[in-house]
Order: sequence, then C-alpha cells, then structure tokens
Amino acid sequence: MLLERDWKEFWETDASNTEKVSHPESYEIHHSWTSSLCQGYSRCLELGNLRLEIEECCVTEDVIFKFETSSRQPISSFFVAGTSKSRHLGLTNENIEAPGRNYLESIQSGIEFDHLFATEPVLRVRLGFQRDAIARFGNAATLPSELLPWARGEMPASFYRQGNTTPEMQVILHQILRCPYQGAIKQMYLEGKVLELAALQFVQFLETDGSPHSEVTFKADEIERLRHAKDILIQRFDNPPSILGLARQVGLNDFKLKQGFRQVFGTTVFGYLREYRLEQARLLLAEGQLNVQQVAQAIGYSHAGYFANAFKRKFGVTPKMYQSNPKRMF
Repeated sequence: MLLERDWKEFWETDASNTEKVSHPESYEIHHSWTSSLCQGYSRCLELGNLRLEIEECCVTEDVIFKFETSSRQPISSFFVAGTSKSRHLGLTNENIEAPGRNYLESIQSGIEFDHLFATEPVLRVRLGFQRDAIARFGNAATLPSELLPWARGEMPASFYRQGNTTPEMQVILHQILRCPYQGAIKQMYLEGKVLELAALQFVQFLETDGSPHSEVTFKADEIERLRHAKDILIQRFDNPPSILGLARQVGLNDFKLKQGFRQVFGTTVFGYLREYRLEQARLLLAEGQLNVQQVAQAIGYSHAGYFANAFKRKFGVTPKMYQSNPKRMF
C-alpha cells in the first residue's frame, strides 16, 4: 500500500521521473508525468461553472494508493478503459470501476483507497459541478436525491452512487475525447457535451430513485473469475463461446456469470463483447488497411449491414464515413 506521503517521497527521489505542464487554451491545463511506477496525463478544462477532466494512468505493478480526499463539489466519473477498485473508508465497500460503469459522488472529507492493476491503463472522464450549476438544473423533478441539498443551498452529506454507462452516454464520451474544435468554439462544444452527459446520468438515477432493487454479492475469487471470463471474450472476440460454455470455463454458473457482468462491468456478457468488437473495428477502420466488409468479417460479423448499423448506434456515424476521416469524426 502506498500512502500519499510515500508517493510524494517516491516521486522526489525517483531519478526517472519527468513532468510537464502546459496551457493550450486559457481555460485548459495539460499535465503529463512518467516515473518508474506509473505514467499518465490529465487535461482539465474550466467551462464556466462546470469542469471537465480527462485522465489516463498506467502503473507498472499492482498498487493500492491510500490518500485523504475532499472533492467538496459533486463529481461524475465515467470509465472509458481499464479496471480499478476503490473504497471510501466508512462510506462504501470496495467498488469495481470499469468501462460501462460511472459514478456520482461528493466527499466532504475522508480516506480513499484506489487499487490499480499493472499494465492496465485506466482512462476516465470526470465532470465537476459548482453549486450554482446544480441550482440551475432544477429541483426534485430533475435532480437525483443526493444533489437536492446542493440545489437548496443546504450543508450536503458525503455520498457515492454508481450507474451504468448507456450507448447514448458512450457516444458523448467519444465526442468529448475526439473534440475537433479549438478556441472558444471548443469551450462551447465541450460545455454542451458535459451538460448532455450529466443530464443522461441524472435521468438514469432519477428512474431508480425509490425503486427497491437487490444485487447478488460476489466474493473476491468470483470477481477474479469474472475478470478471467472477460479476458476469454477478448481473446476469442471473433468466435466467442456460448454463455454456458464461458461459465463452465471459469467455474461459475450461468446466472452468476450474467449477474456478475452486469454488476462488475455494467453490461451483459454479449453487450461487453459487442462494445469490444466495435472498438476493435474502429481501430481497424482508422488504420485504413481493410475495407468495411473485411473489418466486419475480422471482428466476427457475418453480415456487413448488421455491423454498419451497430457501429452507427455506438459512434453516431457509419463505418464508411468514419474511415474516410477518423480524426475529424471523433
């Protein structure tokens, strides 16, 4: 376990560390770093009374960071790549944070544990909301229950709430990560995307407020089996096993496999497979070595029309349009 003071001491004494800070726009700060333990970057953009932060980090060995946290303002976080675990002492149990999951939190003060896994880059998009931004959104009819004290100007309590990232949210995340504009237009564009993404998350939480639900509890070894199942899907994405066959391979029954994927990865087994396939397709199209039909076959689609429809639902453009100008589309 690495304490906050240990990390600072390690950084100061690590001869291999480098750090760079730049300001590409008046409202934007880029920070990148490398060391023998981890490397990564963050982009922080101030968008009026909203904040957008994009961060990627990769560690060279499994590590648990322990640090004091105080976010104060509410923060939404969406996981785009990689898997980690987190726990807020006295507030939450250990949570799996992975693609397909998001959370909304506000921590007034506390201790947080973050468990990162070696060579698995974690990419996340965070949204920050000042109090006047939340008050602008509305009241109990438009805000999750945890945000109502902020809207009323009351003293808020700490909270942490997880949700699932829908295909509509995923499209907006890709648009944020591949913003094609600069200057004031970029600032306006990203502010609109942050509001759109927040609205979708709030609506999802509103739909579940007051609705009783129960989840299956998974042991640590069962979570590892689920991670193994995910790895098998990735290795065999072009010709995957059946759900029953996959469950047998990892030593789970099919019910636990299906429930586990929903809880740990925020989607179904084949929903995860579909998202991975389409991301691989995007990379192949960007390389430009294969045509659309060949890409469809390479990722396991027998019909190019089905592939084109699935690609457009996820990314908002057809495969052909994306291949013609991938940098501008995203």
